[in-house]
Amino acid sequence: MKNLLNKNLILRVFSLIIFIPLMLLPIIVSNYLLFTVYIFFNAVILHEIQSMKVRNDKNILLFTYKVLIIFVFFIFIIIDITSSMTPTDLIEIIIIIWLFDTFSFLGGKIIGGKKLMPLISSGKTQSGLLTGVISTLSIFYIYSIVISDFSFKHLFFICIIILFAFLGDVIASMVKRLASIKDSGYIMPGHGGLLDRLDSFLGVFFLIGIIELLS
Repeated sequence: MKNLLNKNLILRVFSLIIFIPLMLLPIIVSNYLLFTVYIFFNAVILHEIQSMKVRNDKNILLFTYKVLIIFVFFIFIIIDITSSMTPTDLIEIIIIIWLFDTFSFLGGKIIGGKKLMPLISSGKTQSGLLTGVISTLSIFYIYSIVISDFSFKHLFFICIIILFAFLGDVIASMVKRLASIKDSGYIMPGHGGLLDRLDSFLGVFFLIGIIELLS
């Protein structure tokens, strides 16, 4: 518990108080605001990746990752503008991602234990992953019952979101490992860079983008 209650946690909470409204309000308020804010997010993340130093033979990997990021943000904006998903759907997906990330972090800090993939990310633990999955599914199970809209399809959909949120996090960790850095930047105290905060988001909306293109 001592590892949890530290300056880093306070900084993370402070950053989220600012970042959560900045990410969610544009979805509700205006397509123009959403376009502006998310293009800014995209530009910041691309700048963070551009600042990474890797061997010349690895530059193609960074370039490919940047192309995927542009694709994800483009798809997210299009989904909102065309109303192929409602603002409520988008917000629910983002909240699922945040719940998984948050409880994975808390589980790893409080319980600790065996590292999940030490060669890729030293911070991920098996207990953190398990805590994140169980907590997220439990919260949205209760939520689904409260709104009288429960079905096992919802739980399956949440499992898919969790899987791709995790993959997005892992891929970002692999990219940072190529550059031998822990954080992608310093724009968000307690988190690091914007990529560090949105890596799971990128994984999930990459999947949704592919589904949208194929549908």
